Amino acid sequence: MPPLAECFQYRAEADRLRTAVHGGGTAVLSQVLTGMGGVGKTQLAADYAHTARRDGTVDVLVWVSAATRSAVVNAYAQAGVELCRADPHDPDRAAISFLAWLEPKPGKRPCRWLVVLDDVDDPADVRGLWPPDGHLGRTLVTTRRRDAALTGAGRRLVEVASCLVL
Repeated sequence: MPPLAECFQYRAEADRLRTAVHGGGTAVLSQVLTGMGGVGKTQLAADYAHTARRDGTVDVLVWVSAATRSAVVNAYAQAGVELCRADPHDPDRAAISFLAWLEPKPGKRPCRWLVVLDDVDDPADVRGLWPPDGHLGRTLVTTRRRDAALTGAGRRLVEVASCLVL
């Protein structure tokens, strides 16, 4: 997870993101932060993740640099090895193990998790790799794209505009 930039400025999008994620029974579990390059999508995601970790609202936080499908699979595989004792020599299977681990299990202690998919360049790269919907898990995506493949199915697009100070 990247550190917050020294010049990070808290802004309205951060409040909108928190409201959308924690909106009670109507919360959307996957937020897709979209906007032009350099407007601060990654910093908003990092701010949310740092705050969630600091406040203890997540038990597991996985930050994925998601520019390619192989990067997503490898990050999930690493999480699978660490959390599920998956085979480190089979990244595809370890990634699937991680996604299965995110599913709530009856009789097991619930786990609150946050997966951040940072810089999704091609929505096809995350096809079949979206974390599961569950009342204890959240997914946060940053991307320049606005494709229909990134919305729907419990996902909300959050437009991030540039913050120009004169």
